[in-house]
Amino acid sequence: MSRILRSEFYRMFRSSVFWIALAAILAADLFLSSRTPVTTSNMYELPRLCTMGQFTSYAENSTMSVSTAKAFFKKRGQLEESDATDLMGVFQDVHPYQFRWVLASRRGLLVIPLVFAVAFLALDFDRRSFNNALYAGHSRNGVFFGKLLFLFIMGFLINLIGICALTGIFASTVYTRLPAAYVWSRLGLHALSDLALMAPPLLAVCLLRKTVIAGALIVVYDLLARFTAVLPMTGQSLEAWDQGANMTPTLLWSLGILLVCAAVSYVFFRKVRLP
Repeated sequence: MSRILRSEFYRMFRSSVFWIALAAILAADLFLSSRTPVTTSNMYELPRLCTMGQFTSYAENSTMSVSTAKAFFKKRGQLEESDATDLMGVFQDVHPYQFRWVLASRRGLLVIPLVFAVAFLALDFDRRSFNNALYAGHSRNGVFFGKLLFLFIMGFLINLIGICALTGIFASTVYTRLPAAYVWSRLGLHALSDLALMAPPLLAVCLLRKTVIAGALIVVYDLLARFTAVLPMTGQSLEAWDQGANMTPTLLWSLGILLVCAAVSYVFFRKVRLP
């Protein structure tokens, strides 16, 4: 299994096309995730989730004072108390609220880890890479668990990078103003829950073994995960990410989905006759 895992990392690091595509998708997804759709009802309002630039521009256009800014955010339920003496300080005091909003709104970069499903799983079925590994003397268990571990490790790390980046865009000061244990436990749990959302399409790829069909299903699935709440864990409330909130349900959901998808994939991989 360790040799399979090392070979997967070696193949990934050697693929310049993959890294270029990954960087392009990362930049595009971060940009789109940080935008707020403008409608006729909100075009003159400050988005509930906004950047420092959006807030300062709104404050300048509305000639907002420090006291007015505090009252504004308190009225919207985004601020309890603030000792800030300038507008930037007031907005930074709203960052804990924005941090919970980022976590609850499922703006994670799901499309990026799902690329792995095609690049490192579906194509391997088409190219019969699994056969080559078996011919080289690796066991089916070693091939399966090496591939599974690689996909899960990379999916988790990329999800973690994504949610950390979005937190930096919308609520950068939480890294220093809130307890590190709280911030990083929530970031890690969010990355794990994103990984759980990634597991069903990986299972579908394993069952279908067709790159084009699997890719189309992944696109549909990702759109549902990003823009609807029909899937588990995609429609959580802000209170679920508060300090002191019980995160056990999210943790159990995430681990349960990962274990079920891994188990079904393992049974199928053991029984199927590879082409």
